[in-house]
Amino acid sequence: MPNKAKTAGKATAGRAKSKAKAPRRQRGTGAVYVYDSLKAQILDLELQPGTLLDETVVSRQFGVSRSPVREALIRLSAEGLVQNLRNRTSMVAQFDVAALPAYFDAMQLLYRLTARLAADNATPAKIEELRRIVQDHEAALRRGDMRSMILHNRDFHATVAEMSGNPFLAGWMRGLLDQGQRILRLYARNLGDNLPDTVLGAHREMVDAIAAGDPDRAEEAGRADSQVLVEEFKRDLSNRPAALMLLQSDRTAKPTKS
Repeated sequence: MPNKAKTAGKATAGRAKSKAKAPRRQRGTGAVYVYDSLKAQILDLELQPGTLLDETVVSRQFGVSRSPVREALIRLSAEGLVQNLRNRTSMVAQFDVAALPAYFDAMQLLYRLTARLAADNATPAKIEELRRIVQDHEAALRRGDMRSMILHNRDFHATVAEMSGNPFLAGWMRGLLDQGQRILRLYARNLGDNLPDTVLGAHREMVDAIAAGDPDRAEEAGRADSQVLVEEFKRDLSNRPAALMLLQSDRTAKPTKS
């Protein structure tokens, strides 16, 4: 008996020791993984607008419980990429083309206004942060990493908005940037994900103007930055096959009377 008890005690201690050595999964890791994966699929249009996302199906797909899936879907919903429905089901948000003109108007206004205010309220630390973001953005551009470019673009304009000193403008800017992520992805895909280095020229100019405390120059850089995206969408629409097609009448032209 004593020997059996001793053996059992060793076995229990061994199991406890084994459990202590086992790596523990950090809390929230599952939700972050599901969020990053679903977001990438939505931005790359692998998940088309209107696609249903059932919590049970998604949890099986990623090998996690429904709790982190629900957390990821709530986060994507806050960014306007997912719409929460009933019965534990969500849907990839529809892409509202009719809202594009209003989106571009709001984007132009906020880019210009926040850049102008940032020039009056900038601190050396925030200016340095902007320069680091631009450098990371340039590195992503050289790699052709469009997802990182979208993230750095968001970080850049969100930081400029924070520098404005107005928390309401900063909040509106974050919401605008979240709503526009798929627009930026479409813009990049339309150019074959081969963006020229000049697309970041307005960002560099904005940082220099903010650092110099020149609000007029900073506002102009904000206007130029927003205009690049607007003009590219206009150019894309005007170059569509239907816009370039010449429609000719099948009727034989009647001879004119002399």
